[in-house]
Amino acid sequence: MKLRFFIFVCTLICTSCVPPSKIIEMQGISTILGFDLLDDETYKGTISLLQFDGSQGKTSTTISAEGSTSKEIRQRLEQQTSHDISSGQLRTILFDKKMAEEGIFSFLDTMLRDTSINPLIFLAITDKSEETINSKEYEEFPEMGSYMYQLLDKHEKKEMLINSNLHDFVSALYESGIDPTLPIIKNIKGEAPFIEAVALFRDDKMVGSISLIKTFYIKLFTNKNAFLGDLTLTIPSDKLEKTGVLISENAENEKYKITLHPINYHGKIEVVNNEIVNLNASISVSILETQPSASIIDKESTRKLERLIGEELKNEFEKILEELKILETDPIGIGRKIKSLRKYSHLSNGELSEKYSALKIKPNITVEIKRPGAVN
Repeated sequence: MKLRFFIFVCTLICTSCVPPSKIIEMQGISTILGFDLLDDETYKGTISLLQFDGSQGKTSTTISAEGSTSKEIRQRLEQQTSHDISSGQLRTILFDKKMAEEGIFSFLDTMLRDTSINPLIFLAITDKSEETINSKEYEEFPEMGSYMYQLLDKHEKKEMLINSNLHDFVSALYESGIDPTLPIIKNIKGEAPFIEAVALFRDDKMVGSISLIKTFYIKLFTNKNAFLGDLTLTIPSDKLEKTGVLISENAENEKYKITLHPINYHGKIEVVNNEIVNLNASISVSILETQPSASIIDKESTRKLERLIGEELKNEFEKILEELKILETDPIGIGRKIKSLRKYSHLSNGELSEKYSALKIKPNITVEIKRPGAVN
């Protein structure tokens, strides 16, 4: 009898500790959130919600609200729906370009403090977040949050993006000597939103952009396992002839396009002295295509073609490095390498930035053709 009474009391105690259940039909599950800067002190927040209805199944809706902080926007969004807004499935946060140029750290800091938000949540920049989230030009996904997550997740898994989530971005933001980047989403009427370029940041402010394919040069030195993508070079025909590459007799083109697929690569940042930094990279490639057709005669002409391709890549890289220095942004992490050396470890962020601006940065790219492919 006493044992039964004891079990009964324990049952009551345990059930009283169970948190109140969340009824699925009352939940508005947020999947994507976007912020747009309206003026100096006002932002618009737009959120896509998945809702569950017993008769209709899963439905989605989009709501917007204005405010001066993310918490104020959240409160006003809650006022517009009978569902409880849940952030547990939030996968993507968008910022419009104007807001990114002003700085986004205050909003990211709030996200970091919210335990319901996954630190691996994707971040991206777009022209106007509200328009992108409200876009209906996407594939078979039930709403924009699912589509955007699949888009960014695919590119991240293939290592096509550098810093694409909250953890990566904030880690680069806090670390001395390297600046973060984020993908830029383009929204064109009649087309599904796509990744157009990559935003370059100085601290938490967007200062410029670079095409997705040109991040090839950054990934050489930041990610040993990154997918570099195929590269197409445009080379004058007279340069090809000097290497011993045979050009089609009927071709009248003054320039040839050669498409390369990197197989292996290795990049190293070498601090020579106070004034010079070398960016040394070696790349093994296969040649996928030439337009018009061409053929390699022998091993000697192959070596000459390797040097020519290396020179073309080096020239392109020099232009990108000059642009990065003008923008005063360092996504490669040259400053981080400098600060890792004992004699420069005392440098402050300001001193590191000054040193970066004054450096002579010399790229050196060595190419090895492993598979001549279609040109053989």
